[in-house]
Amino acid sequence: MKMWKAMVAIGAVVGCADEAVDTAEQAVASRYVVSCQAALPASFASKVAQNGDVIRHQFSNAGFAVVSTAKPNSYSSAGCWVVPDSVRQWIAPVETVAAPTVANPPFVADDDFLFFLQWGHDAVDAPEAWAAGQRGHGVRVAVLDTGYDLSHPDLASNINYALSRDFTGQGLAFTIPDGFSHGTHTAGTIAAADNGFGTIGVAPEAELVLIKVLYDEGYGSFGDVLAGMIYAADVDAKIESMSLGGMFPKQVAGGANRDIAIFDRVAMYARQRGTTIIAAVGNSDTNLDGTWTNLPSDAAGVIGIAATAPHDWATNPAGSLDYRASYSNFGHSAVDLAGPGGDFGDVNFDRYCTVGWVTVPCFVFDLVLSTTNGGWAWAAGTSMATPHVAGVAALILGEGNVTTPAQLEAALRARSTDLGQPGNDPFYGAGRASSGY
Repeated sequence: MKMWKAMVAIGAVVGCADEAVDTAEQAVASRYVVSCQAALPASFASKVAQNGDVIRHQFSNAGFAVVSTAKPNSYSSAGCWVVPDSVRQWIAPVETVAAPTVANPPFVADDDFLFFLQWGHDAVDAPEAWAAGQRGHGVRVAVLDTGYDLSHPDLASNINYALSRDFTGQGLAFTIPDGFSHGTHTAGTIAAADNGFGTIGVAPEAELVLIKVLYDEGYGSFGDVLAGMIYAADVDAKIESMSLGGMFPKQVAGGANRDIAIFDRVAMYARQRGTTIIAAVGNSDTNLDGTWTNLPSDAAGVIGIAATAPHDWATNPAGSLDYRASYSNFGHSAVDLAGPGGDFGDVNFDRYCTVGWVTVPCFVFDLVLSTTNGGWAWAAGTSMATPHVAGVAALILGEGNVTTPAQLEAALRARSTDLGQPGNDPFYGAGRASSGY
């Protein structure tokens, strides 16, 4: 009798120790991001050699590098900016609560035995697309996140191991024993295989390029995230799914925030190479039309994703799946689309519900179920909404009629279900994403 493991994630990722972040900050203390308007200048290599510096990342065509140096000003020139690298928490730390371990059930609705709990797929009309023959076959989707369960049976067949990369130095695989793997969860929502086991992704035949830009605890460096974005575009990923974000002030001493401008440069580089970036708008119930911006979701050409959820789905599965998630950031300037992210509602561990053969606290069913390290997990956040939309984007690209980021964004908007105020809405953008079938 095969057993499966599940957990309830109250938020998005397990908490990390302050000491680990402090150590990472010390490691980047001498690192600088070099961002140029065009390619890196011809003098770049000689400057590195002359200074005796160490290159962490270099993408010459993108005009981008991360360098450990005591002479950052030597890399400044017309069109080239040099800013300190920095470490931040890109995924909010939270606690996790283990759910019961249970045996494989008998046949329930689908041979992937947890599919019947994936209400988000119903919300975005994924099964209707599958019935029409659209499953995202061969569409290359890069997932930029923490580490991954590289042998998970729901993911292994769809992972392009040759192209997958670690930019943190921690290794591509998830390293926390029995922890909640944020990267594995988002990857599974996009493209868990329809293999008669576990869950199914929105685009179950898409190709996954797994890119680790954050440590498994959810923190990471500015330079590593940007490097991962460039790499994904350079390996011809048609979609980048980024369930991470950081708040940046729009103005700093001296004027506009150059960190924001560098994100814009990198995002536009990816878009010009045919890559669509889809990113979470964040989970602090903040109006992003104000003095702060969320990156990368607010960067130029990036599609920002807010979150929707049902209310008490376990007792009313026919009810709306499109309530605004209570935590989701909002703003006319920030939200382009919404996707199923789940919500917590009445967090009551004494009130249990049973759906099919699964019995857990009722509020758990309003979260998003997907893969995690060694099993499956429920979680909620714009982190969970983003891969639903990335999966829908893969279904659309799989049709073969849409080829450019501009066309893909237009198709996503046109097929979305308008919610809230008519037209563009600060909570839902153009609407909740849908396959259109």
